[in-house]
Amino acid sequence: MSRQRGVALIAAVLVVALATVLIAAMLDRSEAALARTRNLQRAEQGWELMRGVEAWAASVLRQDFSEAPDIDSREDIWNQDMPPIDLPGVRIFGRLIERNGCFNLNALHVDGDDDSIAMARFERLLRALRLDPVIAQQVADWIDADAIPRTNGVEDGALLARRPALRAANQPFVHVSELRLLPAVSHEVYDTLAPHVCAAPGNSTINLNFASPEVWMSLSDSITPSIAERLAREGRANYSSLDAVVQELAQLGIAQVPLNGYDVGSDRFVLEVQIVADGIPFLYSSLLLRRPDGVHVVARARGRF
Repeated sequence: MSRQRGVALIAAVLVVALATVLIAAMLDRSEAALARTRNLQRAEQGWELMRGVEAWAASVLRQDFSEAPDIDSREDIWNQDMPPIDLPGVRIFGRLIERNGCFNLNALHVDGDDDSIAMARFERLLRALRLDPVIAQQVADWIDADAIPRTNGVEDGALLARRPALRAANQPFVHVSELRLLPAVSHEVYDTLAPHVCAAPGNSTINLNFASPEVWMSLSDSITPSIAERLAREGRANYSSLDAVVQELAQLGIAQVPLNGYDVGSDRFVLEVQIVADGIPFLYSSLLLRRPDGVHVVARARGRF
């Protein structure tokens, strides 16, 4: 009898333990479902708030364009962070980031033809960053439509042998992160190169007021690191025209630098907005294109572009 009572007690304890586990699992699942629903609601609310901040950004960019349509520099009003906006349970932070002060990867191959000047500039940029110039050949192969690899380039034949296998895009870059698919671009190389390049339509210009010293060095072999620092004016360049750039180059003893593809104005911007709702941060980004007829949203993303 005592043995039977012991077995019954153990069975009762197991039943209670099992019931406790089941109840805890149900409560945990219910809490997870509520949290997921709350986060989805906050994310949807965030998108609507993001559109409101886009209207602010468009207004600031239009005002700047009306005051100085051909000049953009770090001194412009749009280059200042938006003051935080407080709403019930929500705080909003926003900033505009200029996206013309970088080397455009798609400039290497435009309308079916290679651009030898752009290729030379990109190779100089790679050397300025102490990276392998072979990357330029692989980038060009990634863009062009044929399947013939260049010297030190890479096309389908080599890419299909990789694991995982892939093919060349044979079209312009959509995002600079595609660089990671090239054999010559390791994680370390990408981290070094990415801040100085962008993926825009092939005819986009580079705003020298926002160019890094390394991008300045891509203009000419005669531009040394010290000269590039002077041209960039420690990140505070504010050239009023390309003629002013030519004059500055001449004063530094550098002449006959082709400036086709360069400018001192910008038309592409990224709006980054962080929305903190109930202590949970949500990050949104919009790619904005400024034209004389207004500011247009080209793309939106959750997170950073």
